[in-house]
Amino acid sequence: MATITIYVPDQEPIELALDGYEQVSIGRGPDNDIVLDHVSMSGSHAVIHNVGGSFQVQDLGSTNGTFVNGSAVAEAGLANGCRVQFGAIEAVFHDETEAGASFGASSGGSGYTSGHVSEIAEVSSRPASFRDLSPIEKVVKKNALAQVATIVGVLAILAAIALVVLSAMMKAS
Repeated sequence: MATITIYVPDQEPIELALDGYEQVSIGRGPDNDIVLDHVSMSGSHAVIHNVGGSFQVQDLGSTNGTFVNGSAVAEAGLANGCRVQFGAIEAVFHDETEAGASFGASSGGSGYTSGHVSEIAEVSSRPASFRDLSPIEKVVKKNALAQVATIVGVLAILAAIALVVLSAMMKAS
C-alpha cells in the first residue's frame, strides 16, 4: 500500500492512502484533492500520478517549487522513503510493496501509529477556523445597493455642477 504523510506546521500529520487513485492534486485552491492552507503553496501546486502501481510527482508550475529528496523537480518518480517538499510543506512517501517485509518489522507491524489517515473527500468545505495566508488581498464584492447609491450620488453632483455652469452662462449673456 502506498501512502504519503504530509506535515503541515501547527497541524496533525495528514496521511493519505494513494492506492486506487489515478492521480491526486495538491494545492491551496479549494478544487484540489488535498487542500493545504499554507502561504508557500500555489493554488494548483502538484499532482501525484499512479502509473500502474508506480507513483510520480509532477510540479504544476508552482511558485515555490516541488522537491524530491532536496532536488527541485518538474516530474520525478517516488520510491519508498522519498522526502517530498511542496513549497515549504514536507511530506514522506511510503510504499509497503517496495519496502517488503523489512518495513513491517522495523515499524512494529502496521507502520502507522501517529497522525490520522485521510480519504479524499467528495466535497470540500472551508473549516470555520480557516485563515487565508495569501499575501494577495482578496477582492471583496460590494453591496449592489451601495453601488447604486454611489452612482446616483455621482450623477447628482454632476447635475449640480452642470446647473451651476448653465446658470453662470445665462448670467453672462
